[in-house]
Amino acid sequence: MSLPVTVLPELTTPVYSVVIDSGVVLKLTKHTSDAFPATVCGLILGLDANSVLQVTHAFPFPPSEGSGSSSSNDDASAPRSKANLRYQTDMIRLLKEVNIEANPIGYYISSYLGGFFNQALVDNLVAFQAANPNSIVLVHDVTRSSQSSLSLKAYRLSAEFLATNKNSGGKFSSEAVVKNNLTYLDILEELPVSVKNSHLATALLQHLDSPTFMKKGDPDSFVSSSALAPNFDSLDLAIDPYLEKNVEFLLESVDDYYAEQGTFNYFQRQLAREQSKIQQWIQKTRSENALRERANLPTVSEDDWQKHFKLPAEPSRLDNILISAQINQYCNQIEEYSSVASSKLFAIQNGLDIHN
Repeated sequence: MSLPVTVLPELTTPVYSVVIDSGVVLKLTKHTSDAFPATVCGLILGLDANSVLQVTHAFPFPPSEGSGSSSSNDDASAPRSKANLRYQTDMIRLLKEVNIEANPIGYYISSYLGGFFNQALVDNLVAFQAANPNSIVLVHDVTRSSQSSLSLKAYRLSAEFLATNKNSGGKFSSEAVVKNNLTYLDILEELPVSVKNSHLATALLQHLDSPTFMKKGDPDSFVSSSALAPNFDSLDLAIDPYLEKNVEFLLESVDDYYAEQGTFNYFQRQLAREQSKIQQWIQKTRSENALRERANLPTVSEDDWQKHFKLPAEPSRLDNILISAQINQYCNQIEEYSSVASSKLFAIQNGLDIHN
C-alpha cells in the first residue's frame, strides 16, 4: 500500500517539546480509560509558540458504528473518516463561538501495551503533518498507566520518513528505503511532554501533600504516604502479567515479521523466475536478429520483452518496517520491566537452594 505524496511547507518555527494543560490530560485519560480495551481517538487543539507546542483543548470523536466495546483498530483511522471530519468541523465552529482555541494540532489515541505502530497511525500523521508540519499524535497507554505512572507520549513522523515517502512517490520500495537510509528507528520522533497546572491546582496539590493534611485520629496517615513507608508489593512472587502480555505480543509480532518476510521472499522468487524468462527471450531474439540481418529483414528490438512479460510488483517495505518498530517497542518494555521479575526469580531460586 502506498501513502499519499504530500509537499510539506517549510517549517519556520519547528517545535521541540509539548506542554499539555492538566485539564486536557484528565479529559483524554478519562475517555481512553472508559473505552478500554477498545481503541479510541480524539482531536487536540492548541498552538505553537517559541518552539513549544501547547495543547490547550481536546475533544473525543464519537465511536464508529458497530465498534461497541470490542478491542479493534476500527477507530484508529477515525480522524480522517467522513463522519468525524464533519463532527470535527462542527465542534471547531462551536468552540470558536465561545472563544476557545480551535486550531487543530494533531490527535490522540489509546494503545494497549504500546501496540500503536500500524498503517493507520502513519496515514493519519501524513495527513495531519501535510496541513500543519508541527502536528503530533499523543499516545496514551492505558495498561502501562495502570501499572505505574501516567504513560502519555508525543510523536511525529521523522524528517527521514517524510523524505522517503516523498522521494519514493509514496511507495516504500527496497531501493527507496536503502537510498534514504530508513530504518525502523526512523519512523517516529518522540517529543518531551510536560503537564502544566494552573496556580490554584498547584497550590491544592501542595496542600494535599503537606504533613498537616491528614485524617484526625489517624497518626499513621502521614507515614503511609511517605516515600519511606513500607511497601510490600516487592514481596509478591507472582510474575507481572504486564510482562507476560508483552512477551506474548512480542512472539505474535515476530510471527507477523516472518510472514511479511515470506511474502517478500516469494516476490523475489517470482522476480528471478521472470527475469530468467526475459533473458532467454533476449538471447533467442538476438539469434533471430542475426538471421534477419543476413536475410535483409527488419530486426526486433530487445526492449520488446515488455510486451511479452510483466515483472511482479514489489510489495511495500513499510509493513516490514512497522512490524520491526513494534518488535523494538515490546523489547524495550520487556527490558524495562524484566529487572524486577528477574530479581524475584533469583530470590526464589536462592531461597530454594538454602532450604535444600
